[in-house]
Amino acid sequence: MPEGQCAGIVGGGIGGLTAAIALRKAGWDVTVYERAPEFTEVGAAVVLFPNALAALDEIGVGEQVRSKSLPYSSGAIRNLRGQSLVTRRIGDLAGGRDLVTIHRADLIDALVRAIPAECLRTGVRVTSVGVDGGIVTDGDTARYDLVVAADGVHSVVRQQIWPGEGTVVHTGVSAWRWIIDGPPPDFVGQVWGIRGEFGILPLVGDRTYAFAGAQRGVDSLEHFADWPEPVSQLVVNADPARIIVNELLEIRTPKLLTRGKVALIGDAAHAMRPHLGLGAALAIEDAVTLAAYAHDLAGYTKARRRRVLTVQWISRHMSTVVMPESRPLAAVRDVAVRLTPDILALSVFGVINRWRPRPIETR
Repeated sequence: MPEGQCAGIVGGGIGGLTAAIALRKAGWDVTVYERAPEFTEVGAAVVLFPNALAALDEIGVGEQVRSKSLPYSSGAIRNLRGQSLVTRRIGDLAGGRDLVTIHRADLIDALVRAIPAECLRTGVRVTSVGVDGGIVTDGDTARYDLVVAADGVHSVVRQQIWPGEGTVVHTGVSAWRWIIDGPPPDFVGQVWGIRGEFGILPLVGDRTYAFAGAQRGVDSLEHFADWPEPVSQLVVNADPARIIVNELLEIRTPKLLTRGKVALIGDAAHAMRPHLGLGAALAIEDAVTLAAYAHDLAGYTKARRRRVLTVQWISRHMSTVVMPESRPLAAVRDVAVRLTPDILALSVFGVINRWRPRPIETR
């Protein structure tokens, strides 16, 4: 690769910042454009499975991320009667490898610290991008050898460069997320109910992450008020000012993830339902893979598209398992999940966990 190649990254979230670190390892000069005045994400957390941690290790920030995380291996899955649906611990399903929970803001902080300040431009809105690598902002114009579109589900770049593709799909599924100051209750994991699910995750600093999702027609957390403890108590004590509420959206992944000098990563390319907990992980995978294929953008599409389509499909169809529409369907779900052989559950999770990054050639 010729010396002095430059990449412009649109979006300073998890995917964009990871791409900046990965491309710098590959010898690129990078500039990250973030429209917000600072790099931060509040109100939510993620589980990072071994695939995401392996990608972060490849770019040298895995240990920093782990230092801000909590190991997460004992979470369980229950139904509304308090019965365990999955006998194996989540850590076992991950193949006995490490997985962690982390607040998104802490993950962002770890990534920002790995990037020189001069590479980061906050409070800058990108208004236009060209297939020739041009980026136009509110007050400047620049040209790059590579433009990385990491600007989320409503990506301006995707709408301009992929018109008519990458359609946003409204799922009708509502989601609530909030952080609680205090350690988690005795039970951590997920409760799968009727038309909804509820999750409880531990975080560093004696904090707890609670999240809920519900099918179309359920528009209030009151749906969960009579669920078994500790769900009902977490709902009653939830601070409305700290709850983020939104509808889950999906993206119909474009046939090509690159056009000209522009590449899509993360939610800009393949936003999906969160039932596999892979949104942030796939953005991290994309970013590290793109750096490994930065000299061969066609190779990037080949390396990523089949995987993201597979994970999207699994996540979409898990909605019918996690949130069935009726009590009889929930009863069938409970029996089916309990009878599912461990080998089948392990094979599904293997789709997630077996992925490992292509090594980035350091320049």
